Amino acid sequence: MINFLLNKHKVLIFLAVFLVTIVSCNSVPKEIPETLTAQELIQQGQNSFEKGNYKAALAYYNTVVDRYKDFPAIYIEARYEIAHLYMKQKKYDLAVPILNEIRDIYPKSTPGTLPAAYYKLAEIELSKIQKK
Repeated sequence: MINFLLNKHKVLIFLAVFLVTIVSCNSVPKEIPETLTAQELIQQGQNSFEKGNYKAALAYYNTVVDRYKDFPAIYIEARYEIAHLYMKQKKYDLAVPILNEIRDIYPKSTPGTLPAAYYKLAEIELSKIQKK
């Protein structure tokens, strides 16, 4: 009887730890500090993305978009990260408008002011969708 109670106790502890882990991994930051730089926010988004916490990643990327909308290079990077997140989730209907937006911004910008990589990455992602 004592062994049964000990095993039951271990199972309950395991379940409690498991639930806390699940909840903490998928939590969305309630408040994102104003002191974080754009790169720190993007890094937090990428860290969250790698952990499978897409809601938190999206919160960080959208914070970059909101705070740095007047900085085209930073804006493009954050928008691409959002589109990439949607691509990984196979939410193509959400990714396509963002990828098109990225592609459309480049011809209107001063040459050399935006990182060329995001234009190319948007083209690659769009071609993946068109093949499907």
